[in-house]
Amino acid sequence: MSETESECKSPKAKGVFSTLMADGDWLLLKGEYEKAVERFSTALTLKPEDKYCFVGRSKCYLMMGQYEKALGDAEASLQEDHSFFEVWFFFQSEQL
Repeated sequence: MSETESECKSPKAKGVFSTLMADGDWLLLKGEYEKAVERFSTALTLKPEDKYCFVGRSKCYLMMGQYEKALGDAEASLQEDHSFFEVWFFFQSEQL
């Protein structure tokens, strides 16, 4: 098990991850996309394959006009779960 994986399993790391995700979601809603990207990126250091982080960051990139990064993160969210409905809905609604 990698150090990152063991860190994320500790209660403190889970709390930090949850806080980063909540901050990222809030900043996304407020339109503060660059700050939200920072939060989602930091959260991904704790849980590198979290599909919700990738989708959140993808939405930010899309809103900032960084389409290749948005697509890359959307595709990354499908690596573990090819049927992840949120990203398919996102693709459909935004027509990437």
